[in-house]
Amino acid sequence: MDKIIEAFHDGINKSGRDREKMCMVTDIAYDPEVVDYLGVDLFHTNRGRAIAFATGMKLSNPNLILAVFIGDMATLGGNHFVHAARRNMDLFVVCVNDFRYRKVAAQETPGDFSRLEFSSYCSIEQPLNLPHLARSNGAVYVARWTALHHEDLINSMAEALPQAGFKLIEVISPKPELLEFFYLNSEIKHGEDTAKVGIEEDKKIVVGKFVERERETFIDAYNKQHYKVLGDKFIKIAAE
Repeated sequence: MDKIIEAFHDGINKSGRDREKMCMVTDIAYDPEVVDYLGVDLFHTNRGRAIAFATGMKLSNPNLILAVFIGDMATLGGNHFVHAARRNMDLFVVCVNDFRYRKVAAQETPGDFSRLEFSSYCSIEQPLNLPHLARSNGAVYVARWTALHHEDLINSMAEALPQAGFKLIEVISPKPELLEFFYLNSEIKHGEDTAKVGIEEDKKIVVGKFVERERETFIDAYNKQHYKVLGDKFIKIAAE
C-alpha cells in the first residue's frame, strides 16, 4: 500500500475523525483496494479539478469532512488551490509532489534524465513553493514532509484534520528508488518562514510544520454577512 495512504489511514485514527462523514476527493488514479483500506467514500475527478469538486461538496453538505489529494504540485488546478485557500474553505489538502529535481543539496539526483520516462525538458521550470503559496493566501495549517517521514506525516495529518479551514500538507514522493535520497537530503525546520522553503538545487529540502493559526472559514463568513443583510429571512448553511 502507498506510504502516504498508510499515513492518512493512521492519521484519521489518531485524529478521531468520523470516517462515516469523511470523503476523499482526488485527481490521482488510486487502485480500488485503497477505498476498502481507508474505509471512506472516494471520488475521482479530472486532473486539476479535485479542489473545486470538494468545494461544491462542502457547500452542499457542511457535515462532510473533505480530504483532497492532488498531484503535479497543483500546477493543474492551481487557480482552484489559490482561491480555496483565500476563502479559507474547510478542506484538508494533501499535495503528492512527485516532481523530479535534477539536483538536491548540490548533489545530482540518482538516475538518468535522458531516459524516456523523464523528458529532457521536464526540469527547466522553477519549482513551485507550494507552502508559501498556501500561507500567503491564508491557509490555517501548512506542512511539508517526504513520504519516508512516516510518523511525522501521521502526526501532521492527525493535527490538521480537526482544524477548521484550509489545510495543506505537501508530501515529497518521487519514484520509489529516489525516496531515500530525498529523505536523506531533507532537514526539519519547524516554523520556518515559508518564503525560505522553496526547493533549490544547492540546499536540502526543508520539511516540517510551518503554519498553524485560526481564521474564519468561508461558510462562517458567508453566514455572517448574509444574516447581517437579510436578518431572519436568511437560512444559514449549517452542519447538523
